[in-house]
Amino acid sequence: MDAWSSLRLLETEPAARAFLYKHYHSKGISQAERLAFQQSTRFLYTWKQARLFYESAAKTPLSIKPLLLFYGCIHLLKGWLIVIDPDYPQNSKVLQHGVTTRKVKKNGYQFLRDEVRPQKEGLFSHLAHLLSVSPLQDRYRIQELMSYLADMHGPLQAAIGHISPWVPVDWKSETDARTNAIFCRLHFPAASKGPLAYSPETFQQYVKRFDYDQDMLASVQWSSDGSKTMVVPFSSFSSLDEHPLFCLRERSLFFWNGDNDSLPLPEWANHYLLLYVLSMLSRYDTEWWGELTLSHSYAEQFLIDFFLEHHANVFPTVIMRHMQKNNTPAVK
Repeated sequence: MDAWSSLRLLETEPAARAFLYKHYHSKGISQAERLAFQQSTRFLYTWKQARLFYESAAKTPLSIKPLLLFYGCIHLLKGWLIVIDPDYPQNSKVLQHGVTTRKVKKNGYQFLRDEVRPQKEGLFSHLAHLLSVSPLQDRYRIQELMSYLADMHGPLQAAIGHISPWVPVDWKSETDARTNAIFCRLHFPAASKGPLAYSPETFQQYVKRFDYDQDMLASVQWSSDGSKTMVVPFSSFSSLDEHPLFCLRERSLFFWNGDNDSLPLPEWANHYLLLYVLSMLSRYDTEWWGELTLSHSYAEQFLIDFFLEHHANVFPTVIMRHMQKNNTPAVK
């Protein structure tokens, strides 16, 4: 069952209330039944609005598609937020977008050089606080945000020659002949810079410095060609996607080999910030946006098209997975 089929089950009041109650109760939240009852109507209509925005965006030309996807994204995030914050919204401030960008674009404007700034209050900052996304930078460039998404590494290289810090990692499952335990062997390529250039011991400590399953990443070996091998229990392999240095896409695994001081933002944050800028362009910078959407020669259009298609395909699944983890009752 795909993400929308699963999430659509939450568009009925009994299912919405039962889902919220099970989650609130499992987290030990007091008055879980009352809170679930209070939030159930908002919860179910949030999912329905999100679905309708995405369905409309699929039939809409590029000129206004970012606006529909941005509000669809907002509703998906609000649905997730109700699950992790039963008191949402506490006040009108958390209903604001929580980010800003330059209102007037200068001559020679380049989309990839544009910037977006998180604000102290609003939806973005509220989610970032709840999910311990810190420290946030004062501002983010569009190219930087795109490079944070592993799925953009190919398009960025093709369009502008940008080499992404995300590195493909080969992996295969094996069975221990003595115990019959199944594990995954990850093979990292050799590199002359970044964490992949560290010694096995330093690399192991670097990966483990994040709050994560310490037993899962216990074995790192260094080959004579400079490549590294890590052994991971098969039962834990899929949860690598929760680690900030890894991205798992179906059967493709990527590792962040970027600067130690510039870790990628979580996937939800990248999508939100990029869609905010694109929606602002389509609403308020119609001259530049119109020229871009009617042209077939800009690298920016290629990247925007790819990102919007990618967002529509993966973001509902990203949100559903977040709702399923950390003892949240799975959507079935």
